[in-house]
Amino acid sequence: MIRYLFILMFCVSVAGAQTKGKQTGYKSKKGKEVAVKDTVYAEDEELDPMQALELTLPLEVEIDGLTGEKKFYKERKIKNDSIRAAFRAEQKRKQMSFYVRTKTPKKKTDRMELCINIANRDTFLTYCYKDSVVKNPEVSKLLFNKTIGDTAYMLIYVDAFTKSAYRDGACNGGHETKVYFVRWAPKGKAIWKQRTISSCIKTVTNMTKVKIVDWDATSPLEISYHKGSQFYDIKFDPAAPQLGLQSEKSD
Repeated sequence: MIRYLFILMFCVSVAGAQTKGKQTGYKSKKGKEVAVKDTVYAEDEELDPMQALELTLPLEVEIDGLTGEKKFYKERKIKNDSIRAAFRAEQKRKQMSFYVRTKTPKKKTDRMELCINIANRDTFLTYCYKDSVVKNPEVSKLLFNKTIGDTAYMLIYVDAFTKSAYRDGACNGGHETKVYFVRWAPKGKAIWKQRTISSCIKTVTNMTKVKIVDWDATSPLEISYHKGSQFYDIKFDPAAPQLGLQSEKSD
């Protein structure tokens, strides 16, 4: 009985070591232990871009399973390093670029997220929040971007078809338009202020007289919209971006 119990405990111990993906080793013919790192990823674990790239590159070092001898491929390493450098440069370029895109959740029960990426000097910031209505926006533009001292002031415009089955599809042909004001110092916390100026679902109508996306970023921008029984006017002055979105509500 004790013998069977010992065998059972040994099997459980081996299985546990395999599932955790820890470093394993073996004895070579010379009696020297050779360690082999075996990285195990769970099926639902999302790899970062660099990890995904590494899986596609040729091996630079191979270890003989019997002798434990290592074989280095210098030319492969040189080529791989060149690919890594180019990939890092491209990733850095993307990180420092403005974009707005939808992030699809892993679980069907979770809501989609709208992510906005901004950059200030050598630092980037990605802001994501739950939004299942503004999906894959057709239009997104950084209307204004000015840095005063260490603080960046930005005005962002996002416009998208709702692409939603909300209310039995009644608003599938409508638009959702939003304007974001951002005040961000890389060493501090970014402040985001959002205004929905057009929405079929929320019954908001854009009443602005000019085309916002074509604003010249030099003269004050005046935005008007109607929601419920109220008319709203928003003003942004590029000469005083610290004031942000100044709003007035009229009857």
